[in-house]
Amino acid sequence: MLLTVVGCAGSVPGPDSAGSCYLVEQDGHSVLLDLGTGAAGPLQRHCDPAALDAVLISHAHADHCADLSSVAYLRQRVGAAPLDVYGPANLRDELNWRHPAPQFAFHELPSGPLRSGPLEVAVAPVEHGIEAYAFRVGDALCYSGDTAPCEALDKLAQGCEVLLAEGAGFDDTGVPRHLTAGDAGRLAARSGARLLVLTHLRSWLDHGRLLDEAARYAGCPVILAQPGLRLRI
Repeated sequence: MLLTVVGCAGSVPGPDSAGSCYLVEQDGHSVLLDLGTGAAGPLQRHCDPAALDAVLISHAHADHCADLSSVAYLRQRVGAAPLDVYGPANLRDELNWRHPAPQFAFHELPSGPLRSGPLEVAVAPVEHGIEAYAFRVGDALCYSGDTAPCEALDKLAQGCEVLLAEGAGFDDTGVPRHLTAGDAGRLAARSGARLLVLTHLRSWLDHGRLLDEAARYAGCPVILAQPGLRLRI
């Protein structure tokens, strides 16, 4: 399995990164975890949007789903078949498109695992103040999405090889309905992850300090997500 960070900025795009978007590829099958603001541009450096097999949206905030509209346009231009998009029940309403998007086949995220080609994805509801989910791709990768610490995320992350978790702020100030960098580090330690990749990096925060806070607790190597980062898992 190959993980590519397309965008990793939190809340709004930063000067060097689009919103959250992570490309997972295995055996010629490609799936996106989120497709946030500005991600459709850099996505084209890593894959053909018309060749995507599925998109999984963790929740209907713009920094995680806004560029679905841009990918719809790119696919429409070449007559691509409808793309499977899995997301919360309110996703289509929150996108507020005037016209239907025949480029997409929308599906509500299931309560159990879903399969896309060779990839089996476990889905867990998490605590973000709206309908929101975290994803576990096979045994290897757990993606937190946006969430406060919660039991469902702990259970989903248990035993993962790579934990891709948000670090939306610091322990000393707290971040409502998000993981702090310290929370991400403690989650990595509880889960036994072999690598923590800290993401959802807000441009106005000190990323070096986020890294230090997460590393204080993680018990495993910790790195910052950055656009173009590729990990073979």
